[in-house]
Amino acid sequence: MEKAAKTFTLTIKDNDSVLSCSSASTIMRTLLDGGLFIEANCNGRGSCGRCLVQVLEGRVADRDGNAVPPGKNNMYLACQIYPLADVTICLPRLEVSQKAQAAQIPVEVTKALLKKIVLAPAYPTLSKHYSFQAMLRQALATAGAAAGGCDNITVLRSLQEAVAAKPELITLTLLQEEVIAVEAGDTSPALFGVAFDIGTTTVVGLLVDLNTYKVVAVCSKNNPQASRGADVITRIQAACESAEGLAGLSQLIRSCMNAIIHELCSQAGIESSHIYAVTIAGNTTMTHLVQGISPSTLVKQPYAALFNHLAPLCPNDIDIGINAWGKVLILPNVASFIGSDTTAAVLAAGQDLDAAPTLLVDLGTNGEMVLHDGQAMYACSTAAGPAFEGAHIRDGMRAAPGAISDVKITKDQVISTVIGEGKPAGICGSGMVKAIAEFIKTGILHTSGRFNQAAIAALHPGLQRRFRQSNNEWEFVLVAGAETMNGKDIAVTQSDIRQIQLVKSSLRTGIEFLLTKLNNKAETEYRIYLAGAFGNYIDIDSALLIGMLPAIKKASILSVGNAAGTGAVMALLSADNLKRCTEIADRIEYVELASQPGFQNRFLQNLAFPKN
Repeated sequence: MEKAAKTFTLTIKDNDSVLSCSSASTIMRTLLDGGLFIEANCNGRGSCGRCLVQVLEGRVADRDGNAVPPGKNNMYLACQIYPLADVTICLPRLEVSQKAQAAQIPVEVTKALLKKIVLAPAYPTLSKHYSFQAMLRQALATAGAAAGGCDNITVLRSLQEAVAAKPELITLTLLQEEVIAVEAGDTSPALFGVAFDIGTTTVVGLLVDLNTYKVVAVCSKNNPQASRGADVITRIQAACESAEGLAGLSQLIRSCMNAIIHELCSQAGIESSHIYAVTIAGNTTMTHLVQGISPSTLVKQPYAALFNHLAPLCPNDIDIGINAWGKVLILPNVASFIGSDTTAAVLAAGQDLDAAPTLLVDLGTNGEMVLHDGQAMYACSTAAGPAFEGAHIRDGMRAAPGAISDVKITKDQVISTVIGEGKPAGICGSGMVKAIAEFIKTGILHTSGRFNQAAIAALHPGLQRRFRQSNNEWEFVLVAGAETMNGKDIAVTQSDIRQIQLVKSSLRTGIEFLLTKLNNKAETEYRIYLAGAFGNYIDIDSALLIGMLPAIKKASILSVGNAAGTGAVMALLSADNLKRCTEIADRIEYVELASQPGFQNRFLQNLAFPKN
């Protein structure tokens, strides 16, 4: 007979939160159910080691009630411990929110997507009797505005609220010349929108003043769905396991978006009711999950998405905390694993307008790429995996304070550059690429990716001491534990190198198959746009050296930053750009790499590093 579950309290010292916890639930599950993010790339199986918490007070045990030995500083894996009493913990310091400078997106707005019109209505009387709907149409005609939507039930409800006190002025909000809301008084100065880039790892929100066409606040948070798995396949599996799994993933991303909206409003000093529109760019899995739609069709033959295009949603449809009369616009997807983030990136880069051949490569958890040969457009997706985001790398982490982002090996020492001012805590994707490039330069890596023992033996003793065997594999220490944040060595292992090989081969193979669309003319010149946060920070020389990108002139490679976020802003500002998104998604031809002849052989060949 099973023991009845007992209820305790879980106190999180970092933010003074107090949650109710059960002896039948892990500490991680309590945190997630309480809306607190904790990283767990293995979906709670205890294998990734990311969900560490420090237990300050109280007692914990494993599933069977047995004592669990703590790690250094009383650290435990939150997914493996259950409370035996009231517990107080401290969460690891994570860069979960990031403010950025207000920016202006370069876009020519000839036809605004959203606007407000202030009208002076002539209210019906006993002698001049007509409906308030007719009054609204008359006021629009008097103002010379041709707008539809006056017969929409949602608009009529907002009209009823607005005219209850018969204000002298009323304000109409129009989306693509359709009335979506009516408000009492002149509310025209308050007109904002939020553009979201929902990535597998990171969610970025940009607050846009739609009167001035400027981005006035930016907020970035870790995607809390990472607690259910680091990649989209794992999350799809979690969503398909049960209705609760789907609902949980959907709630996590919605809560994250609402937290970002709250932070954006705080930065700009506005109310959430001043936000009338949201645009969303994201991969196909994310655009399904944000709506609570199962992405199950993506993992069943023929691996098709449930939808590509959607009509505007009401905020209540996905529980987004903006103006109740506003609209949510999910940008169109291209294909099963080519989402609206790719559509937005093409828009931002202007790739659809290029006359010469261009290749867009989005370097993220999933590697999407689009080739425009000057006329037709082709796209493919590669299962790059989250290694560039620090997952599956032993000492890996995201590009946050404490991450090693640059490595240089001299004759006798290793120089590591860290994000922020503190001690190093791990190594991010750009640091891994740079470290491997340095290994290749010094000759300590074979083209196969194996450490070169002979070359290491010839190194300066100061470098030789960094090379060692641990847990049955070789590794190279970048920073000794005495100099790190947690007191542990930060090293690049043989397994880490293999993970980067898999990612770089996946990307390079996809690029090569797309380039065959250039009529197999090797001499054809083209430009490469590198998109995504990783694409913005990666060292181009290192990417070329390890063979991640084709051997073309460095001057032909341009980093375009968070192109998906920029594209989402451009679509929010301009009706013409929103229309272009639809045209881009419909125009791109999807290339399924797995069905291409010779794909597997090409992938295996590209695992090797080029000869230095």
